[in-house]
Amino acid sequence: MRCPRSATNFGLCCVALTVGLSLVWMIAPGHFAGAASIIPYAPLIPCLGIVAVIAVSEWLVPRLRSDSDPWYTARALRPFDIGRIGVRLLGLGATLALVGFAYWLLPEYHGDFYEPYWQFLRSIAPAAVLVPVYFLWADSRSRETRDEYLAFGSLLCNRLQSGDRPLVKRHLLGWTVKAFFLPLMTVYLSQELRALFGALQSVGLHTMPIYQVFYHLSYATDLLFCVVGYSTTLRLFDSQIRSVEPSVAGWLVALICYQPFYSVVGRFYLQYDDATYWDNWLQSWPATRAVWAVLIILLASIYAVCTVAFGLRFSNLTHRGIITSGPYRFSKHPAYLAKNLSWWLISVPFVSELGWSAALRNSCLLILVNLVYYARARTEERHLSRDPTYVAYALWINEHGLLRGLARMLPFMRFEARIGAEANSSAPAR
Repeated sequence: MRCPRSATNFGLCCVALTVGLSLVWMIAPGHFAGAASIIPYAPLIPCLGIVAVIAVSEWLVPRLRSDSDPWYTARALRPFDIGRIGVRLLGLGATLALVGFAYWLLPEYHGDFYEPYWQFLRSIAPAAVLVPVYFLWADSRSRETRDEYLAFGSLLCNRLQSGDRPLVKRHLLGWTVKAFFLPLMTVYLSQELRALFGALQSVGLHTMPIYQVFYHLSYATDLLFCVVGYSTTLRLFDSQIRSVEPSVAGWLVALICYQPFYSVVGRFYLQYDDATYWDNWLQSWPATRAVWAVLIILLASIYAVCTVAFGLRFSNLTHRGIITSGPYRFSKHPAYLAKNLSWWLISVPFVSELGWSAALRNSCLLILVNLVYYARARTEERHLSRDPTYVAYALWINEHGLLRGLARMLPFMRFEARIGAEANSSAPAR
């Protein structure tokens, strides 16, 4: 039994990361001071570099793609149809209008916090002129006549065809995912880059500035590929959404991990840390403190590399291809594992100035946070198990994964074939 092929080429993703980080250095203060005058959202520059490397490489070397038989053909299958293109443009326009209305309606999106996202939108706005050209090109070369935009536009025109309803549902849910997560990721990327540049300016021979550089570099790397992933849900790059999380439970356990929901849940229900953190706890033991810092950076780096492994296909709550390379060659959920372990090392909940009772309470609360991520992993497995490739991958990990020995002792860590069978039996007919 062999591990199934990954939807992305990990080596190519690492090359794209190198280019992206080089462009990050270019937009650092003092290196490319005119970036803000050229493009409102300067972090878009390294994001475009990542997209260009992966997209061009996959275009020139088809075997780098997850599917050697893509959705389009090099030559036209049919003459393009202006009517179909018009309906697609109507579907896209109506979708953007719905998203814009939601941003206008909800108080969460008012204020200065999301200013980097509005800068991001202004930066990519000129690309809108390419949309009709893309629809013209795709209409004649797509192997399938119907797609999500055509189905949604047909709904607005009261001309739904058989099989359009699942496309419309996937379209609306997919855009809900993008409309919620992309604003957060663009804001967080801007914040992490500012923190990274600030840490670089304060680097000396002490542990903490160096730690901060690598810590913020890890999360900036993660967020670069997050922004890229949510921005490139396109068939052109074979990175389209294939399915969206079908369960309410899956949506709930994912959304409570992000703002604005986590600001309520984390503060009032799952606040697991207090004034004691790893750095002040280990102040009197510099050697141990340095080793502890290295362990945190190692876990943060693993977390970042997990996102890099997705290439153009990163996204919460969606299936855009099964990733089996990079860290996913060793575990089904290396990102969640690394992130949750890092929180134990950073917040040291088992140590508290308020005594053993507070330490026990903090530890129990962090265990509850860990269980939220365990629930995310299980709901994601049930969703992805509708794809036979994921079932084959998960069963391969059972026998070859890095934690296979531990999983034999703790059966809840093992993937069960019945999950795939149940997921497929509950999947709607197509």
